[in-house]
Amino acid sequence: MNEPLIRGWCPGARRPMQSGDGLILRLRITGGRFALGLAHTVAEIARRYGNGELDLGRRGGLQLRGVRNDDYAAVETELAMLGLIDADADAEAVRNVVASPLSDLDEMAQGDAFLLAKQLEAALVADESLRQLPGKFGFSIDDGGRFGLSDVSTDIRLSFLQDGVALSLNGDARAIVVRTEDAVAGALRLAHAFLDLASRIDPPPRRMATLVGHVGPEAIFAAAGLGREGVTLAARSDAAPLIGAFPTHVGIGLPFGRLTANQLHLLADTAASDLRLTPFRAVLLPGVPADVLPRLAEAGFATASDDPLLAVAACPGAPACASATIETRDLARRLARLKPAARGIWLHVSGCEKSCASSAAHAVTLVGRDGGLDLVLDGRPTDPPRHAGLTPEAVEALIRSGTVEK
Repeated sequence: MNEPLIRGWCPGARRPMQSGDGLILRLRITGGRFALGLAHTVAEIARRYGNGELDLGRRGGLQLRGVRNDDYAAVETELAMLGLIDADADAEAVRNVVASPLSDLDEMAQGDAFLLAKQLEAALVADESLRQLPGKFGFSIDDGGRFGLSDVSTDIRLSFLQDGVALSLNGDARAIVVRTEDAVAGALRLAHAFLDLASRIDPPPRRMATLVGHVGPEAIFAAAGLGREGVTLAARSDAAPLIGAFPTHVGIGLPFGRLTANQLHLLADTAASDLRLTPFRAVLLPGVPADVLPRLAEAGFATASDDPLLAVAACPGAPACASATIETRDLARRLARLKPAARGIWLHVSGCEKSCASSAAHAVTLVGRDGGLDLVLDGRPTDPPRHAGLTPEAVEALIRSGTVEK
């Protein structure tokens, strides 16, 4: 049995993670804006030193896969020369910020998420005491425009409003509104409050939502010196279409978040200015006309929002991941065809319980265990299964028959 290895941290370029197919290096691209020359160079590095495959993660990070251990020093040196990585692993780990991708092109945006992301990242790196934050602790910056970030896993949220920036905590809808120029300082104060309050609990919470459950949001805001009257943020829809042609850009989807070095070269060749990496496993190309979509579709990208592969999530699985006991993505492709009209992610295929591809609950979740499949309904990989030890054929038969929920 392959026990899932829970590390509690995410890979970086300074601190790579060993997987079944080699080292994983994650690049944190500020604001998701990826310069075309850098994209070409990274694609070449992935092909020369890795297995030529890259992953776009749930927070918009770009991962190089299959890097050989003997080549890591050369890769690290090249990435440092490109200015793509931090001075050390601790600085890299704390720079965990996701931002709305199109603040400069979205007429509905209330502020510049890219500029605020740059300022926040610089402040996080400069404050060495914040390097005690847990490895998965993160920040999101929502510009208030078409592409909301409420579905992105994070801990401290900065949301542009007409009259400032709302600071809120994951796990609670209440927020404190501050001036835009005070938003970064407020976010850092909340991070310090997290460290202080979490240290008083045994074991210390590692995510903000857990701390909110322990002490409540008021105590956290008060500890941050933000104990003023708050507001309740209205729920917003994040359903703006990402994939297809739009007046300001085109958007393409990456099935399972995967792309090859050749595909990255093609995107960089096709783009007009830069690539916008998103936490939605989609890449946006500003200023590009609709007539490029057929060529991108031929290259294996999803170019229509109703592509069935966009309605399923799957981690790399075995043998790429040492924790997984099943192959995942071929199975997910096979099952995706059974519900061609599905919208939103209805199926999650996870090689183990770690939930790397999705932390949300889905209608059907398949979890690899001892080479078989546990089937969870309306839940996550860690939830109790309705059926255990199924074969792929048995799962397919259940879904085809419509009896999967019975």
